[in-house]
Amino acid sequence: MELCPHSVFQLAFLSFCCVVITVRESESAFVPGRCLCPVTQPRVRGQLKELKIYPQSPSCNKMTVIVTLMHNNKQVCLDPNGPMGKQLIRCWKRANNMHRDTRVCLKRRRRGGQGQRPRRKSPGCKRKASS
Repeated sequence: MELCPHSVFQLAFLSFCCVVITVRESESAFVPGRCLCPVTQPRVRGQLKELKIYPQSPSCNKMTVIVTLMHNNKQVCLDPNGPMGKQLIRCWKRANNMHRDTRVCLKRRRRGGQGQRPRRKSPGCKRKASS
């Protein structure tokens, strides 16, 4: 049995296309349970040492926010939909767009209001009552 070179080329090209489509589809398929952080917290307390943010991927259908705490080097997964996660993601995106270091996102600013301690006046600044 003799094979025509044209037919062999068509068969090889068709096989190649099938392999490419199969590989492409398998890479983009979501596989549940492959996220780095199966359990997340809405916020953490303490100073942050490091911030890692991973975008959505074929293995995980949500953004992953991992912070390292300063005092014990413990890594904690934050909820990307929680208030702290949203704030860190927003800061991280802004820093990347402006080509700045993302460590600025680790410094928390105190907001005025109820949570802030009242300022103490230094003892040397007291005014004497005039008579």
